[in-house]
Amino acid sequence: MTHVVPSQSSSLDDWLCYLESIHPSNIDMGLTRVRQVGEKLGYTALHNVILIAGTNGKGTTARCLEALLLSQGYSVGTYASPHLIRYNERVRINGSELPDQDHVDAFHALEQGRGEISLTYFEFGTLAALEVFKQKQPDYILLEVGLGGRLDATNIVEPIASVITTIDLDHKEYLGDTRELVGREKAGIFRANAPAIVGDLAIPSSIWQYAEELGTQVTAAQQNYSFALTTDLLTYQNGDLTLSLPVPNIPAQNVATAIATLYTLGLLPNENTICDVLANLTVEGRFQCLSEQPLVYADVAHNPESARYLASKLATFQAQGKTIIALAGMLQDKDQKAVFNAVKSNIDQWHLANLTCFRGDKADNLLQQLHSEVDTPNATIHDSVASGLQTVLANMTEDQLLIVFGSFYTVADAIAFWQNKE
Repeated sequence: MTHVVPSQSSSLDDWLCYLESIHPSNIDMGLTRVRQVGEKLGYTALHNVILIAGTNGKGTTARCLEALLLSQGYSVGTYASPHLIRYNERVRINGSELPDQDHVDAFHALEQGRGEISLTYFEFGTLAALEVFKQKQPDYILLEVGLGGRLDATNIVEPIASVITTIDLDHKEYLGDTRELVGREKAGIFRANAPAIVGDLAIPSSIWQYAEELGTQVTAAQQNYSFALTTDLLTYQNGDLTLSLPVPNIPAQNVATAIATLYTLGLLPNENTICDVLANLTVEGRFQCLSEQPLVYADVAHNPESARYLASKLATFQAQGKTIIALAGMLQDKDQKAVFNAVKSNIDQWHLANLTCFRGDKADNLLQQLHSEVDTPNATIHDSVASGLQTVLANMTEDQLLIVFGSFYTVADAIAFWQNKE
């Protein structure tokens, strides 16, 4: 099938539609094709790259690293995925999204340079981000790994540090069904001559084994550095360094991982600067407050580990006497039972919504999974996240909290609903 190639004057939407059509599969593991293009176009020669892998926490760790580097006057390029509302969210320069034309220019340059080599949507987007960084030349580049690590498109670069945030079971069909297997895939971003920082609190032995084989120096959470969280203080310790920091709006574990990374690289700012950064740091879709009256939060939690963190956040509101209402929408290939199990003791009333996106599941199917974990006679199903929000909001009282969760798509729909509402 012949696809019409957009031009440099085409819209970003035209290019994104083209990217979705040019490769036969959405995921095609392997680095051969991507590396050929990357070497040809000079992307593998980019300097000062930090690779960030992990089941959860990549986005918040990257955002924390970005803010800490920017606070010292460095320029920073950041690549993240997936996006919530706009594709432009995936590439940031100095914390800001870029205009459509910058993405179009990068897509055009890549299209001209890739020749006959086929690329998936994600691979094309990743290489286009590297094209942007090649043009903009930031002091540091932060690359979020998309899937796994060993065979992910981001892994064609040579990092100055490799970061693993957490290890849990997700994408089992590609990464394996044990933490040991997943850990080995994530450790594929390690290099012999670059430090590795691992934030997981129970590091699989496969990570240690691979690091030893390579000769990679690992800085590990609760071994080389530690952190402790109270109601009003985050304490971080690494050797002779002790920091007393404000409680962050993102998981403390990810903040500690970011601090450990910059400490290892000799790039950590002073304590006052870190405090200022953390006091103002928020990340979209991560227990994001959409409304205070009524009280509505949204969270992208879509696997067991992220659901456990969400449960801990909801528990603080339960302790204040709040009744918790949930509106959940999930993808078909997620471990829905485990997610529901993780939050079941924190939810008083359930609402389930259809997701109409690719791989989105029906509320009826979610209800079956929910019933296997929770006795939910009052669970209600809805055609969409928007219709669910309309119903729930019409009946909320001051002593209730609504949490919308289950997928990036679910949160994106909730944010879009709120923007239209306003």
